[in-house]
Amino acid sequence: MHGRPREYKNKLKADQKAQEAYRKKVDAIRNGTALVLEYRKQRNYDPAILDASAKLLKVVPEIYTLWNYRREALEPVFAAAGSAGEEGAAEGPAQRASDGELALTHACLMENPKSYSTWHHRKWVVAKGLAPLERELHLISKALDEDQRNFHAWNYRMFICRRMGRSAQDELLYGEEKILQNFSNYSAWHFRTILLHQMYCGPGAAGEGASAGGSASQRTPIPHDVLDQEYDMVHQAFATDARDESPWVYYRWLVGNTLSHLSHHTLAQNATATATATATATATATATAEDAVEEKDGEEEADRGRVAAVLEREATRLLEDHLAAEPDAKWPLLTLARLREAQARLGLAGSPEDCEALLEEARSLYGRLMTLDPMRRGFYQDALEGRAFVVVSALGTV
Repeated sequence: MHGRPREYKNKLKADQKAQEAYRKKVDAIRNGTALVLEYRKQRNYDPAILDASAKLLKVVPEIYTLWNYRREALEPVFAAAGSAGEEGAAEGPAQRASDGELALTHACLMENPKSYSTWHHRKWVVAKGLAPLERELHLISKALDEDQRNFHAWNYRMFICRRMGRSAQDELLYGEEKILQNFSNYSAWHFRTILLHQMYCGPGAAGEGASAGGSASQRTPIPHDVLDQEYDMVHQAFATDARDESPWVYYRWLVGNTLSHLSHHTLAQNATATATATATATATATATAEDAVEEKDGEEEADRGRVAAVLEREATRLLEDHLAAEPDAKWPLLTLARLREAQARLGLAGSPEDCEALLEEARSLYGRLMTLDPMRRGFYQDALEGRAFVVVSALGTV
């Protein structure tokens, strides 16, 4: 759990009996693990050794080789059930094995809820198709009630929802509920970024050529109206606690997706230019391609205007809603500097003189941050000198 230091080492230093007990425990784990590994080397999957591996894993669930041993032993059981068909599967060896492994992983996760090896093994069991998915969804919901920021649990929830065919829209509502419970829930914000790309940029999403892969500039952008709603939501989080980093990281992601509308047109324009070059064989084809270029130019100009308006709106909100009340707040200052730099470097401020003025404003803000946040002085120095413009550089637009 977050914010809970591991104090067992300090206790051991102060207690001689505890040290002796700990050494005995470590020796028992080593000897038991060595025994299991020896049987594994012999391809011997004796039930007694499987029981011994289970006991070891309940104490130390991170010994991934023990999980490998169990998978090797159980794979033929699941394979036999698959080849025999579904009839009688509910009472067969495979079902009993599935139930047993789910019970074991549950016990191990109670010991260590962030055990990579245990979550991986539970996914492997569920993928065999014998686990009740509704029950798994209920269990993972309870787990996230206990620790809302356990990213293993969030990943497992996505895995279960995919197998259930649960819609991204339903999960978006669940994620929003978790965010409203705790605006500091970084995992829930991250979960939201994945779902929004699934809904608007992935397979089956609106828009031709939508793809879930690649950088933001290589995907069909999330629509402006959707992003506007997300901006409103994240500003609620700022109003609750402007010092919390999680919403500001999500806000930066939103800005990147707003800017991706510019790079999306750049890619589309390059594709159209290629089509023009290959279509010069006939005058009709050339004229058609030129019309397409003009249409794309008009769309790009409209999108540039929309992006410019969004950036200016957001800069104004930061100034009026946050910096007016708390002029030295770190996150609003840093975000305003990034917005001003984006406006200036992308020519979204109007005339070259206006762009230069905004760039100077950004530099001034970085200079203030060097004083207000001296531990990160080097980063602000790089930003002031134009070497940390990562929001737009990542999109391939500069």
